Amino acid sequence: MVPISGTRLREDLHGNRQWLSPEVYASFVRRICLLGGESSGKSTLAEALAGYFDTRHVGEYGRALWEAKKGRLIFEDMLRIAQLQVSLEEEAAGRANRYLFCDTSPLTTLFYSRHLFGRAEPELERLANRSYDVVVLCAPDFPFVQDGTRQPESFRARQHEWYLGELAAREIPFVLAEGAMKDRVLAVSRSLSS
Repeated sequence: MVPISGTRLREDLHGNRQWLSPEVYASFVRRICLLGGESSGKSTLAEALAGYFDTRHVGEYGRALWEAKKGRLIFEDMLRIAQLQVSLEEEAAGRANRYLFCDTSPLTTLFYSRHLFGRAEPELERLANRSYDVVVLCAPDFPFVQDGTRQPESFRARQHEWYLGELAAREIPFVLAEGAMKDRVLAVSRSLSS
């Protein structure tokens, strides 16, 4: 009655994903995290990669909350941002196609918590250890765009250095996305096929 079998599923899991519940399929989706300083192209790259691979991306919830609260975040927002970011990723994974591109991670929220408040909740510290299948660090190698909500351009360089230090300290390998958007998409594409 049901034209699928375990053997057929194993032969082409992603091509037969309609036979799996989203909760089950989500466990087979590779999550790719994009990190980088302000105005380093994370959001644009996440959207471009989702289009290139015909899948989904998860936007940066912290940015949306920052805009909604007109830049007046409080300490308690930090943990909530990280928790909701993770929830959005989990929900989107079941509807993705092979890959899910995540525009930021709780590691970014940890950075802002320390920067804005000089501290972080222990639970946020734990969430910042969330692992991803691939981590991409966007280089700050093109003109900075001040959209009225960002820190000065020098902040972007400091943030990039912080990511380099944190990724090294946590022994997290990463792909450095540099240059034009097409070059960045190609670099990430190569890393996913290797």
